[in-house]
Amino acid sequence: MKKMILYCLLVCYISPLGIYAQGYRMDLPKLNTFSPYQVNENEQTFVASWKSLDTSVVRSIIVYVGLERVVDKDGRQSVLTTTIKGDSTLAENEYKPLDMNAYVHDYMTGQGWYMLMGQVSTKGLVLRSAISDPEVFTPLIQSPIFDVSYDGGKFTIKFTATAFAATPDEEVKLAIRHWADRRGMTMEEKVLNLITDGRPHEYAVDFLHGTDNECFNMQTLSTGATVVFSGDIKVEQQLKKGNRIWHTVALTQMNRPKGADFTKVNTRGIKVDTMNVYTSSGAKHVLDYKRHRDNGWRLFYTAIQLIVAEDGVTTIVEVKAPYGYVLNSDPVYFDEN
Repeated sequence: MKKMILYCLLVCYISPLGIYAQGYRMDLPKLNTFSPYQVNENEQTFVASWKSLDTSVVRSIIVYVGLERVVDKDGRQSVLTTTIKGDSTLAENEYKPLDMNAYVHDYMTGQGWYMLMGQVSTKGLVLRSAISDPEVFTPLIQSPIFDVSYDGGKFTIKFTATAFAATPDEEVKLAIRHWADRRGMTMEEKVLNLITDGRPHEYAVDFLHGTDNECFNMQTLSTGATVVFSGDIKVEQQLKKGNRIWHTVALTQMNRPKGADFTKVNTRGIKVDTMNVYTSSGAKHVLDYKRHRDNGWRLFYTAIQLIVAEDGVTTIVEVKAPYGYVLNSDPVYFDEN
């Protein structure tokens, strides 16, 4: 379990960060970011920039690329949706292993979804557990980062799954986990006993402690089990007109050694630090803001910074006082260039 939690931390990059237990301190101001430039949709790259920072420390910058929309009516609505397509080139009962760590936008309509030790079939995305300790290092599927802070943090995850047990008498357990607080000290977990009749079944799981910088994963807990996800995966929440919802479609991180100088003077005469952002973790059209706009979404990027302190242990990150939340920079939109 501990290894899985650490893995989720590293992939999500979200606030959990194990702040105090892992030696984190949170007292940096948020970055002052500027409009993206040199956007190359074909190469999936752009340049991010922010007001110049001190170069006397080791600094790491994490950039999220995301989509947002403003809710136009009250009611229960989808915050995050993807439709799984699978791989139509495979034989009927064939399972194709993916890379150890793989983004799966080629096999679904959504972007930013990720699998550890995953597989794909004609029918969908596959988790196949085959080692002796399923809680330590078994396949999982993980969502992009998204916002479910509305309605007191109550939200529902819906999905369709077909489960096959290793033997007829065994149960197939599926754990669904998300961070229940922004300090990363608590995870909210639900464990389901999946129906093992070899047919797809729909499931809906309610959670109570969503945050505004969230992700979840689904992991098999039964040795030798196979779980095939098909159809839609949805996150739903009760929303009100005017709520801003968003989710990531790609993210990247760059480390800046002590003394490294990436400064330029932008067109407004402001000295800025720059970063080439590669969004290869997203689909080919990830930076096509017009396409996203036609689908009702607005493309943006936001950034956070981390600093390794002089003691070599403490990492300083930006904070939204007094709660200790990691604070992203204000979103910068691609359609404002």
